[in-house]
Amino acid sequence: MKWKVLLIGGASGSGKTMAARQAGLRLGLPWLQVDDLRLAFQHSQVVLPDPQATRDLYFFAETTHVWRQAAETLRDGLIASSRTLLPALEIVVANHIDTDAPLIIEGDNILPELVERPLLQPYVAHGQLQMVFLQETDADRLRANIEARARGTAQFSPQELQTEARAKWLYSQWLTADATRLHLPVLEARPWETLAERIILTCM
Repeated sequence: MKWKVLLIGGASGSGKTMAARQAGLRLGLPWLQVDDLRLAFQHSQVVLPDPQATRDLYFFAETTHVWRQAAETLRDGLIASSRTLLPALEIVVANHIDTDAPLIIEGDNILPELVERPLLQPYVAHGQLQMVFLQETDADRLRANIEARARGTAQFSPQELQTEARAKWLYSQWLTADATRLHLPVLEARPWETLAERIILTCM
């Protein structure tokens, strides 16, 4: 295993958390959720240098009935909010590589463009940083996965659930296109039973 940090990206409901946990157990490595960074920022009421970035960071947390907006608007919100976390994720990755502390990180907020960050480019070039994206191509399956997890959706109307699933499917398509642009591997999420093993083999 050449890499020191493995990033697993993809939309909600694509199996990232399960895969990261299983891969970590197989490789004897800890794993981290990018949600931890986002929640820490929001709980601490962090204000970013760019006022628009601050609005993007809190968009989903502070917008009333946010899932009643157009799915395309929500997809763009997912992209924008993820971009606010790039500097923090960049330094976390660099620190784990520099201190030789291997780690698996998973999350919706991992964007392919992270590999273009100046601090991380040398690590990418030397294979110390690997990134893989998971894709659920079936929008109905993605909705079923989101409903099964029931994270913060108990009060959603059927239309809001449908909009959330549509927005996250659109986000998944955007992630796949950008990962392809940067020649990063994209894996079909299913079958989940083999997902962790497929990730490990892809990133050998």
